[in-house]
Amino acid sequence: MYEHPYLSYQVTEFEREQLERAVERRRMLIERADQIVPRQAGALRRMLRRMLGRAGAATTDAGTPVQASTGPSNERRVPGACEPLTAR
Repeated sequence: MYEHPYLSYQVTEFEREQLERAVERRRMLIERADQIVPRQAGALRRMLRRMLGRAGAATTDAGTPVQASTGPSNERRVPGACEPLTAR
């Protein structure tokens, strides 16, 4: 039998609407670039940063950089103790 064009038409219309929304979203972001404020890193991003060992630039809510503390690290591991231990 022959395939009815209804499904392909619906898929095409859906993709077109998605593209229109994406274009409108990009246009709005370009127009309001001065109003965009980065949000703080969430729990997942902080965990990934710790796992990958990246320091990252920490900022406050106002967007000003936070000075790195000279006190003990919040992490529970000792710096430089990442080498594997030999089994006994």
